[in-house]
Amino acid sequence: MKVGLLVLVAGGLLVALVLVMGGVHLGKRFPVAVDFNNPGGLQGGAPVKIAGVKVGQVDRLEFRGPQVDPRTGRSALVRVHIEVDERYRRELHSDAAFYVTTQGVLGEQFLAIDPGSAAQPPLDLSRPVEGIDPPRIDLFLARAYSLLDDTVTALRTNRRQIGTMVDDLSGILHDSRDVLHRNTGRIDSILENTDRAIRDADGLVNAARDRYVDGVQARRIIQRAESILTTIDREAPPLSREARALMARLDHIAQGVGDPQIQDLQRTLREVRTLTERANTVMTDVQAVSTRVRAGQGTVGALLMDEEIYDDLQEMIRDLKHNPWKFFWRE
Repeated sequence: MKVGLLVLVAGGLLVALVLVMGGVHLGKRFPVAVDFNNPGGLQGGAPVKIAGVKVGQVDRLEFRGPQVDPRTGRSALVRVHIEVDERYRRELHSDAAFYVTTQGVLGEQFLAIDPGSAAQPPLDLSRPVEGIDPPRIDLFLARAYSLLDDTVTALRTNRRQIGTMVDDLSGILHDSRDVLHRNTGRIDSILENTDRAIRDADGLVNAARDRYVDGVQARRIIQRAESILTTIDREAPPLSREARALMARLDHIAQGVGDPQIQDLQRTLREVRTLTERANTVMTDVQAVSTRVRAGQGTVGALLMDEEIYDDLQEMIRDLKHNPWKFFWRE
């Protein structure tokens, strides 16, 4: 009896050990599909954790190749199927993140879940979610090793050229040191002159600022400009109104001018042109007469220009003044 009980207990412990070691879970779980291009070293049976707490495990990894899933519209090389305990279903939201990480630096890899914000709606489990690929340390090391190997090979192949370049660079540095040593005084003088020029320029800038920016003249110019702007602002509206009124009047006048008025205006202009031509002719005749009078030609010219006739007329007028009876009586 005791032996049978011992065997039964041992068998129960063995079954429990097998269940524990095999990761058998007797509770209810729900499936989630996560797509990766490369999940790293993640394996089936790896734990699934939220904030470091185990909430499920990886069921299996499915290689899909470049085919496009019609439900998501994207392609993923590997689809990881996980199972999560049912009591954590409501903790997963639409902005949840799935990524592969490790326990420590060289620890076991597992699938971690960031459940997302509680303000977001629940995660849609009817379609696969997109996971975040882990960093490829192995790929980085392989590429770094390849780059290092190429560098070493190039150095070995071009050792002579590199030695020549180093020698040339050393010569350039040596010559530069000699030049600097020989021209130390000149360099100091150049630096002093540069410093003096900078100080002079700073003084000029300050003087210009004091005179043309902060000075009395600048303030006076600004005040005049403000006064002019104030005057313009005050006078502009009346001028604008008068200009609009003038334009309205001109428009009214233009609307009242038709073809008959234009013809009358053209006729008037022609008559004015004719009168101008006649006036020019009269002025020409007057100038001719004036020229003849000045030359003493004709009766009027002789009367005006002949001094003897002028003296006789003056003597006759003087005699008539003294003897007015001569108007009525001839000797």
